[in-house]
Amino acid sequence: MINIPFLKNKKDSDFFLAIFLKEEKGNVILLKKDSNLISIKDKADFFYTNGWENLTEDVDTALYQLEKRNPEAILSKTIFFVYSHFIDEVTGNIKNPYLSKIKLLVKNLELEPLGYIDCIEGISAYLEKKEQNPLTATIVELDKNQLGVFVYQGGRQIYKKNISRTDHLINDFVLAIDDLNNKKILLPSRLIIYHSQDSDKQIDQLINHRFEKKYFAQIPKIEILNEQEVMQSLIDIFSKQIIVVNEPKEEKINQSFGFVVGEDISQIEEKLEKTKEKFNFNFPSPKLPKIVLPKIKFNWDFIKSKYIFFIGLFLIVFALFLNEYFLHKANLKIYLPAKNIEKQTAKNIDYKIATVSADFSETVDTVGKKEVGEKAKGSVVIHNFDDKEVTFNKGTVITANNLKFLLESDVKVASATLIPDGSAKLPGKKEVSIIAENIGSEYNLAKGKRFKIDNFSESLYFGINESAFANGSKKQIRTVSTADVENLEKLVIEKAKKKNEKPTLAKDETFIPELTEVEITEKKYSKEIGEEADKLTLKAKVNTSYYLYNQNQLKESLIKDIEKDLDSDFSVDKDKISFKIKKVSQEGKQIKLDLDIKGKAIKKIDKEKIYQKILFKNKNNLEKILKDNFQVSGFSLNIDQPLPLLKNFLPLFKKNIFVEFSSL
Repeated sequence: MINIPFLKNKKDSDFFLAIFLKEEKGNVILLKKDSNLISIKDKADFFYTNGWENLTEDVDTALYQLEKRNPEAILSKTIFFVYSHFIDEVTGNIKNPYLSKIKLLVKNLELEPLGYIDCIEGISAYLEKKEQNPLTATIVELDKNQLGVFVYQGGRQIYKKNISRTDHLINDFVLAIDDLNNKKILLPSRLIIYHSQDSDKQIDQLINHRFEKKYFAQIPKIEILNEQEVMQSLIDIFSKQIIVVNEPKEEKINQSFGFVVGEDISQIEEKLEKTKEKFNFNFPSPKLPKIVLPKIKFNWDFIKSKYIFFIGLFLIVFALFLNEYFLHKANLKIYLPAKNIEKQTAKNIDYKIATVSADFSETVDTVGKKEVGEKAKGSVVIHNFDDKEVTFNKGTVITANNLKFLLESDVKVASATLIPDGSAKLPGKKEVSIIAENIGSEYNLAKGKRFKIDNFSESLYFGINESAFANGSKKQIRTVSTADVENLEKLVIEKAKKKNEKPTLAKDETFIPELTEVEITEKKYSKEIGEEADKLTLKAKVNTSYYLYNQNQLKESLIKDIEKDLDSDFSVDKDKISFKIKKVSQEGKQIKLDLDIKGKAIKKIDKEKIYQKILFKNKNNLEKILKDNFQVSGFSLNIDQPLPLLKNFLPLFKKNIFVEFSSL
């Protein structure tokens, strides 16, 4: 719900202030109105110097910067922008501890408050206007210590939840949507995130996480709204409302920070109805409880009896008792003084190893290459012009055209002879089979080639092929290489890591990702190294070993160390402490963790003493009682009482007051 319960119909300045409040920092924005357009003229950021305790001083510093840079601007009329976790889901108003600080800020800095706008409402309106379609999305709001999830379906918000954050963003998100999962409702696959000042690494946890199918129907598409878009969405919706308010002849509403002053219920309801039509959004309508009295038929003779007074008194007392015992209830949330804790420490912890096995199959294209083919064959006639017989052994190399061939058998060649008239010398001849040294068609020589025989003199010995050589061939094939095997094993390990099969964890157990080990224990390849193949497949069994530790025990140990340095009246709750592992190492049978610790120490208060002080007390005196006796920082109170005469009183019975402790 958008709450601007005290917008005023004035045109005394073209400037407005917008104060954007978050948990750890804020923005003071100077807005300028030109015609019907409101835009950002200047901006100053501020960080809380002591939580919300010094809010006035922190904002005043930012205002001083704006005044120096913009002397012409009147810095008075102020709209507040807040994250949704600042809003009470029951009343729709800013929660009391924050509201009291804002009221003090307005008073001390002499600001003219116009109202406040819930951040999620601005963003949803901005997205629908931008896309011209009803919004269907899951929106995540991240502040320093709070996480909110809002689900929109066809422009209607069907779910919202705010929870405290830890260092495990994924676990926080899953916890926030757990109610939807229990109802078997799948989230819209469009996931939109906006945040106060989270690091990219934290946001990457959500972006890179593969959610289970029980949460999303398909892999969510994730969008991140930057600070400028968030701020613009709020300014757009403020601009729309301020223009409507400044239209002439509209009735003013006398309000101050969401509370109506000096008018009865019927007047309030009539004006709220008009305001609903004017702003096109809903204000909470105050309604008095309706009490239907039963019709009683009196016996007037009995009234004359002397006992009627006592019976009537008894009935009244008994009715009041029943009302107090069963119907009068109150929820009291007390905000206690707190100390921020930031500490670095090292801790040795026990651990155990859990192993998960899974089967994987992966295939790659082979990159190995190999040449195959046939060697050319033929025969040559060896000529011997020497005067003596010569023998050439099997394997003797003979060469033609720079190509080498080998004799396939021993060959004995007769010596040369003279013709009868002695005028010429005839060589001894012998045919022998030869084979090419290597494969390839280039060895298919034509006939008539002259061959040199090893290192023998070519003038005495040579060979000639009287027919062409044939059958020489060569081609390249793909084979399995060592690189193929190595790449395939890497792929299987990466696939096992991405699948992220988790062991069954006991309560409070978690694991240390940095120590997780993945190992292939069994593997079977479709081909051996060197075999011809276009693809290689590996079927493997992979063991993933997780190092587990008890997170609850670790927190308890850290709390003991922290409380040694605290005052005795402060304690640390496990829900208020978080840690981040900076470095991890294995030391024998233990693991050493270097930790960054953040948390809050809260003042200890005996709940029984609070009950003793507040039973059946007027709520107007509650603030004084709590601050004087227990030094609380603030409180919020919701009383459920059907009798108007007792609506300002807390219940008489302790069982009907539900006290909860928290901190700002």
